[in-house]
Amino acid sequence: MDVIRLPGIHHDTSMTILTDDCEAILIDTGTSWHQVNTEERIRSKIQHGNLAAILLTHRHYDTAGAAAYLSDTFDCTIHAHGDALNPLASNDQLTTWASRFDSDMPPTSAHAIEDRWRRNMGDHVIEAIHTPGHTSCHTSFLLDELGILIAGDLFPAATTPGRTDLPTGNIVQMRDSIQHVRDLDIDTLIPSRGETIRGDTIEDVLTQHLDFFDSMIEAKGDLPEKWPVPVPTCMWWTPEPEW
Repeated sequence: MDVIRLPGIHHDTSMTILTDDCEAILIDTGTSWHQVNTEERIRSKIQHGNLAAILLTHRHYDTAGAAAYLSDTFDCTIHAHGDALNPLASNDQLTTWASRFDSDMPPTSAHAIEDRWRRNMGDHVIEAIHTPGHTSCHTSFLLDELGILIAGDLFPAATTPGRTDLPTGNIVQMRDSIQHVRDLDIDTLIPSRGETIRGDTIEDVLTQHLDFFDSMIEAKGDLPEKWPVPVPTCMWWTPEPEW
C-alpha cells in the first residue's frame, strides 16, 4: 500500500490517498472551492483511475465540502461517523461550519461508521478510531500494520492544538482522545495541516497537547491570556509564545 498525502489549497485540509494495485481510498476532501482541481490531483496519484471510497474524519466544510462532488465523479461511497450523517445530508450550515466560510455545505449522503469499524484493503486493514473533541463525530483512521494514524483536526499540527469551541466540540473529550492516541502503537501521525509527525517526536507532541488540554480543563475553557483569538475559519489555536 502507498500512503500519499496531498496538501490542502487555501482553507482546505490536507487529503490522504491510500492506494494499491487494485483500488484507492481517499481520506478527507477539502472544501468545494477547488473540487475540480482536487479531482485532477487525485487522478494523477492513482494508477487505476478510480476511487473505491471516501472516508471523512468529520463533518466540517473545510474537510468534507468536496465529498459529494468527488463521490459523484468517481462513483464511490462516502463514509463518516453516525453523528455526521444528518448534518451532512441536510445542508446544515452551523455544525458543518460552512456559514463561517460564507459557503453552502453541499448536501452529502454518507454511510455510517462506528468506533473500530474496519475495511480491508489488500493485505492491510483500515480501522476507524472515534476521537471526539474537535467535533462529536471526529474519527481518526489507523493503519495498524504500518503504524500510521491519519488524525484529522484532532492534531492540526505538532505545534497548534485543535479547537474545541466549535459546535459539538468538547475539551474533556479532546483530552481523552489524545490520550487514546497515546495508547496506540504508532510510528507516524498525519495531522490535518502541519508536517507529518514521526518516530520519537510523537511522544513529545502528544505530551504537549495533553498538558495544554489539562490546563484548559483547569481553566474551565479559557485560553491562556496572551493567545490570540482565532478567526472563524481557523481550526486551531496558535500558542503564544510558539511551542
